Amino acid sequence: MTKIIFTADLHGDQRLYDPLFDLAHQEKAAAILIGGDMLPKEGDFFKLFDRQRRFIRRYLKSTLKKNARRNPPIPVYAMLGNDDWAGNLPYLQELEAQGLLVIIHGKKFSLPGGFELIGYGNVPPTPFSIKDWERMDLPEVPLEDQYPTAFLSDGHGMKPINTLAFFQGQKTIEEELYELPIPDSYQKTVYVFHAPPFQSKLDHLYDGRPIGSRAIRLFIETHQPLLTLHGHIHESPYLSGAYLDHIGKTICLNPGQKDNTLHAVILDLERPEETLRHTVMG
Repeated sequence: MTKIIFTADLHGDQRLYDPLFDLAHQEKAAAILIGGDMLPKEGDFFKLFDRQRRFIRRYLKSTLKKNARRNPPIPVYAMLGNDDWAGNLPYLQELEAQGLLVIIHGKKFSLPGGFELIGYGNVPPTPFSIKDWERMDLPEVPLEDQYPTAFLSDGHGMKPINTLAFFQGQKTIEEELYELPIPDSYQKTVYVFHAPPFQSKLDHLYDGRPIGSRAIRLFIETHQPLLTLHGHIHESPYLSGAYLDHIGKTICLNPGQKDNTLHAVILDLERPEETLRHTVMG
């Protein structure tokens, strides 16, 4: 049995983090997967960088240490998302160096049972101001309207940028996906993508528009991995009526996030669809 628990979009809410770790230990999970947007997003925008750093160094460090002291500790695989300042990544890497979590963006890892895990956190352009984890999706997809001021971050803080020049200077999501490590077997691989696939049950905005990644959908259609795990669009499961979709033989999941109640999925990778459960939606 290779049981995992997956969630995303916790946004630094302790009312979501605490139940996540309690549930993982109750379920005797083999791994906890957090698919982006880990850090606080509320409050003064220009104080957010420092607030996210404090969250990592105080609450998150303490929580991960508590997990490490449990018997047995559960490995935590995580990555940042589009609302998380990349300039704070070194503080997560400090926790990784202490063996408290594993950062999965752009990397491949082995899971029990012969399964593999690969993470990718970038999303197509949003109208929001943080651009660290945004890329153009496919070359032919036009850039949507942007806020007048956008920012990148580094270890010293945030700095304003020219949005168009930034995107033109980066590889597309399509290009970056094909630079990811190649698994031994796609049929035994779990991908964690912060963005959901385009025109699925997992990428509906409140106004009904699909806003997922075309490149990620094409990647799934082409390679047919066992399982893909997504977040980013919190409301989609409630609008589409489903947190699960299929693209060919691939099972795609977005648990959503809402109402300060942990939205997570639990499943056994040996029998993913038969064992799948949702903490809120059943």
